[in-house]
Amino acid sequence: MEFQLELGAWNSVFAVPCEIADKHLKLAGAVQLKVILWFLRHAGEPCSVESIADALSLPAADVKDSLTYWKELGVLRINGQTLLPPQPQQLTEQPAPEEAVQDIPDAPAPAKASRAVSRPEKPDLKYLTQRMSEDDGIVYLMRSADEIFGRPTSNNDKATLLMIHETDGLPVEVIVMLLRYAADIGKCNIRYIEKIAINWADNEINTLELAEKRIKELTEGREAAFRIQKLFGIDSHSPTEKESNYADRWVNQWKFSDDMLRMAYEICVDSKLKYIAGYVDSILSRWAKEGITTPSQAEQEKNKRKKSSRQKTTYTSTFDISEYESTSIIDEEG
Repeated sequence: MEFQLELGAWNSVFAVPCEIADKHLKLAGAVQLKVILWFLRHAGEPCSVESIADALSLPAADVKDSLTYWKELGVLRINGQTLLPPQPQQLTEQPAPEEAVQDIPDAPAPAKASRAVSRPEKPDLKYLTQRMSEDDGIVYLMRSADEIFGRPTSNNDKATLLMIHETDGLPVEVIVMLLRYAADIGKCNIRYIEKIAINWADNEINTLELAEKRIKELTEGREAAFRIQKLFGIDSHSPTEKESNYADRWVNQWKFSDDMLRMAYEICVDSKLKYIAGYVDSILSRWAKEGITTPSQAEQEKNKRKKSSRQKTTYTSTFDISEYESTSIIDEEG
């Protein structure tokens, strides 16, 4: 008679380092955990980024980021070439040449120090992991980014978010609010988010109330820009920052009606043969200063300007013709 212990699924097991379970279940993202579990299951077998990506139905870029994450933490050692191409070296601010400094005269100090052209070097994965182990708020920020973007954020994205928090000084909850706004307008791009974050930090938008107010302003500006696109018959596209600023001024600050906006547009096209936002802005700015709010007032102002222009170009005599004709060349020379 033979006896056998019924282990079921336990007949086939593989080991998981305690460090991964103890330290990284909390810190690592879902994709990173999937990758390391697959890697451990196939320990000793040759594998590549592509084979892991195919097996897990994941983008190869996400697999690369995950393997690099475990490599930086010392969990994996990768032979051969590096998984990712070397990152471009961070630019550092260089002092001006001595000759250039001597040629510059003494200038008054600016009223407000401007942000340095170069950014500090981004934190590496070891520092990121350390901060996540120390601060639950950082963990919340990284997981929120994954959820809001609907995809795993890259190591570079995480480093940027950490820098926005620690270098630019924006609280975690404000950054999360910014991420949600970026997702709402379809701009889940870390460069766009970093640009807006720097602007918020410079303008001390560092509370939920101030962030909510700024997002409302940005939203109103975009809505006004879409209204201008429709009114002017411009091809619909995501408004640029400058277009949103113009539209916000015309629609929300100066409160011009559609008739007035269209009239300014037609004056611009008649004069310049094309739409120039800055030219329309100059027209509307003049109307706002002069209190012109109706098409009839604008038409009167337009006719008045035309009349004034004609008067300036009318030729006026600056000498006496009869005196000129009675004067001979000899008399002038004598």
